[in-house]
Amino acid sequence: MATISGKYLGNLSSELVHNESGVKINVDGHGKSFSPVDLTAASLGACMMAMMAYTAESKGINLEGMSVEIDKVMADAPRRIGEINIVVNFTQTYTDKEKILLQKSAETCPVKKTLSSECKINVTMNFPS
Repeated sequence: MATISGKYLGNLSSELVHNESGVKINVDGHGKSFSPVDLTAASLGACMMAMMAYTAESKGINLEGMSVEIDKVMADAPRRIGEINIVVNFTQTYTDKEKILLQKSAETCPVKKTLSSECKINVTMNFPS
């Protein structure tokens, strides 16, 4: 069985369903909801958080309050995502070793490794002082 099913609703809108859970996402080409490229950028941010969470959980590091801000920049000729800017904000304090561990774990994100090298990815990690 497919992981995701989709149905075109007309007027540049689609509905995607995560088949195992039944969770639905509306995708829109008019900016009224997530666009396909928004979902790509969001997937990158979510994947980076997940990879950090896996590492943190195995090392007993508290990530409570971590958040991301994601911005995509479109490029022309051909039309594509040219750049994704991700800011990761942490609310907890960490040792230098933990910071490096979290940064390296974010780099292992499968979505990041899947995106074309033509898509510039900028990641800023804001740790509290």
